Amino acid sequence: MSEPPSGTVTLLFTDVEGSTRLLQRAGDAYAGLLADHRRLLREVFARHRGFEMDSEGDAFFVAFESANDAVAAAADAQAALAQHDWPDGNEVRVRIGLHTGEPRAVDGRYVGLVVHAAARIMAAGHGGQVLVSQSTRPLLDDRFQLRDLGAHRLKDLPGTQQLYQLHVEGQPADFPPLKTLDHRPTNLPIEPNAFIGRTRELKEAWALLTRADARLLTLTGTGGGGKTRLALRLAAGAEERFPNGIFFVSLAPVRDWELVIPSIAQTLGLREQPGETPLETLTEYVRDRRILLLLDNFEQVLPAAPAVAGLLASAPGLRMLATSRTPLRLAGERTYSVPPLGESESVNLFVERAHAADADFAVTDANAQDVAEICARLDGLPLAIELAAPRVRALSPAALLRRLDDRLKLLTGGAHDLDERQRTLRATIEWSYELLPDSERALFAQLGVFLGGCRQEAAEALCSADLDILDGLQSLVENSLLRRRADSDGEPRFWMLETIREYAFELLEREGDAEEARRRHAAYFAETAEALDVESRTGEHSAVLDRLDEERGNLRGALDWAREHGDADLRLRLAKSLWGFWAARGYVTEGRAVLVEALVASSERPARALLGSCMLRLLGGDTEGLAQDVEEALQAAEEVGDDFSLAQAWNLLGRIRGSLRGEFAQAENAWLQALTYAERGGFAAERAESIGWLLISTIFGPLPAEEGIARCKEFLDVAGDDPTIRAWCCVERSVLEAMRGDFALARELLADGARTLSEVGLRVWAANTAQEAFMIESLAGSPEAATGVLLSSYETFEEMGERGFRSTIAGFLADALYAQGEYAESARFSRTCEEAAAPDDALSQMLWRRSRAKLLAHEGDLERGEALAREAVQLGEKTDFENDHADALLDLAEILAVRGRRAEALTETEGAARRYERKGNLPSLERAQQLAQELSAPLPSG
Repeated sequence: MSEPPSGTVTLLFTDVEGSTRLLQRAGDAYAGLLADHRRLLREVFARHRGFEMDSEGDAFFVAFESANDAVAAAADAQAALAQHDWPDGNEVRVRIGLHTGEPRAVDGRYVGLVVHAAARIMAAGHGGQVLVSQSTRPLLDDRFQLRDLGAHRLKDLPGTQQLYQLHVEGQPADFPPLKTLDHRPTNLPIEPNAFIGRTRELKEAWALLTRADARLLTLTGTGGGGKTRLALRLAAGAEERFPNGIFFVSLAPVRDWELVIPSIAQTLGLREQPGETPLETLTEYVRDRRILLLLDNFEQVLPAAPAVAGLLASAPGLRMLATSRTPLRLAGERTYSVPPLGESESVNLFVERAHAADADFAVTDANAQDVAEICARLDGLPLAIELAAPRVRALSPAALLRRLDDRLKLLTGGAHDLDERQRTLRATIEWSYELLPDSERALFAQLGVFLGGCRQEAAEALCSADLDILDGLQSLVENSLLRRRADSDGEPRFWMLETIREYAFELLEREGDAEEARRRHAAYFAETAEALDVESRTGEHSAVLDRLDEERGNLRGALDWAREHGDADLRLRLAKSLWGFWAARGYVTEGRAVLVEALVASSERPARALLGSCMLRLLGGDTEGLAQDVEEALQAAEEVGDDFSLAQAWNLLGRIRGSLRGEFAQAENAWLQALTYAERGGFAAERAESIGWLLISTIFGPLPAEEGIARCKEFLDVAGDDPTIRAWCCVERSVLEAMRGDFALARELLADGARTLSEVGLRVWAANTAQEAFMIESLAGSPEAATGVLLSSYETFEEMGERGFRSTIAGFLADALYAQGEYAESARFSRTCEEAAAPDDALSQMLWRRSRAKLLAHEGDLERGEALAREAVQLGEKTDFENDHADALLDLAEILAVRGRRAEALTETEGAARRYERKGNLPSLERAQQLAQELSAPLPSG
């Protein structure tokens, strides 16, 4: 059997009992004992058609298609071990566990609860014993004798497992009690369903719980965030460390903090003693015992914390694990903040609970995205997901997603055996809210106006002046209603899970303060956007982009308020301050829509807004009449003496003339004008963009490669500490070095430049370095090597709604895929290039015609292929795209050669060679010269 069995499988786990003691006793002979043990077991498992999944140390994991084969193998394995002549009496005793289920196979390995269950069943046994699960027993025939050992709770598994002992002929039948949770004093509740995810959290919290100096570990977090479930799983895994018991103390029903100690005593089964306080009785009991107490929901009885500290101080073997929405603030306390579930864990939890509610529910291609979005909208809160998942009995995931706008109403009706506050999402949040003092309740509600959180200064600007903002923010963090993270500049940002923010804003609405709060919020963030826009002109541009990204939710909220209330002036202020951010970060679709609405609604047409509209139109592929609109913006900027807008306008005009039309002489004049205004005003980002375009021109335009490299070096000398200019110098020089044949240097320069563009947050330009990657690999003779980076870039631009660069990338992709023989995919991207290309985008118009011509020629339609190749050449003749024009000539020559018109083909090839030579493109020149030589050679006779 070369592959593990699939479907219903019986899993067998083995382990050597007392292997450490055996090693100490046998010494150097231990390796031989282990080898004999492995040989005996492997022979038995092979004889019974077992598939060895894993063997590590002294353990085996084997899978069987047949439960009968598995149990027979277990019996024979024990017999073989018992009959073996072990040297010096060092008998190897093995425990074996069997369990049947349908494990999932991932990369040839089984995963899932069924695997863990089989391992836990084996771990419960003793050397020489074979344990069989309740799922395996019904599949066995009459030859096997099983003894019912009853129901047992196993570590890390929900519910109980009915276990059976296999009778092995001639072997002992009596063993000590099974090593299960049932044989240790505990009242931990049985887990009602499968525990999903939390692998990282369990590992991190376990490390804290088991530290020698950690007597108290408090799990903190949002209500409904899974603190109790995580604590129960941690406690269940610690039974071997606490032989005197692990006890769960629910404090949810306790309202009087003075009842905490009596509640613990009652949980331990202690009676009140005459003349003793409950604390004295409890202290005397735990003093010399190793016990773990799990104190659940401590937040409502925080005044009891000192009594708990006293109890810990009096009993060195006592440890406590608490769950609370706020730390207990005791000396020596360790805290662990329980985060929401991750994306995949959230989806897994939803699917498991949905399937439990409706056995027919399954994730499909049609609903997978909706399920993922539901979990994201619920912030990964386990309680919210647990409440939402059963709704699939009545609602499809798509219908459920549509109703989540009012999630606090929707998510009700939890299991009847849950505490009342856990049966609705609203009740869970209200529980935390009601524990706050009045001042913090007011601050909590006012913070509901922020979308995506805020910094301290924003809270101080928009929340009531009579509130202590800093202390209030800190307290809300400690009460798990607010979270804190660092912004890109290290400043703290205070934010709420969206589910909690919705509740806070609802409180604000209830008080009648929501509209005024939103008005002030919109005005504040309009001022913030304007200030950051000004800062970006002379400050560190990438840092400003990061700040705007961090405030994106608040900025959207401000724009929404302005639109809803017809405040055209505010909307225009925001739009003209934000368009540079939208363009740089690739938020093209969003930005265009806002600017169009803002300009339509306003009577003003300021240069900044007009320029923003033009730039986002260009990125979106809408170029009709664009040059005239840029010139209108240029004139408006000149009238008011706005040097910054003049720099932007000249850069944009150069881009239209060069990048679109291929008129690089005119384009360079425009970029030099832009550079003059940028340097005069100290506008770092616009200076970098002007230089960037002057460097891009060295690749696509007629400037010889050697002169282009010199230009790169000149600009590198004046770049100073501007990382963007340094990146441009690397990226564009990379292609020029490839034209000289130095491909190793080219790839190194490109990698450095692309990495820097990404680091400074220029997402559009970082993605567009795929163009340079393709040019380098094409010059190296392996265009297909750039396919991966081109596809990634294409997907990025598609996500942005950017069409200008996307059309070029699609054209290059068509070429790369053609080189790999992927003709259908090449044709698809050729069509995409055609559809996305603006009418005056000369390069993209050439690219789709070139790729389509080659595809048609490959299919044997040489006539249509030639026609399209000639169209590409004619487009090139009207531009300064020196290399691309030469490439088009070479494509045409190759088609003509196939058609037998060698003289014409030679003429076109020589034309391409002249252009390559002028450009200093040595690899392409060599290719053209080789073709010319072939075309000049006489045809073989016959």
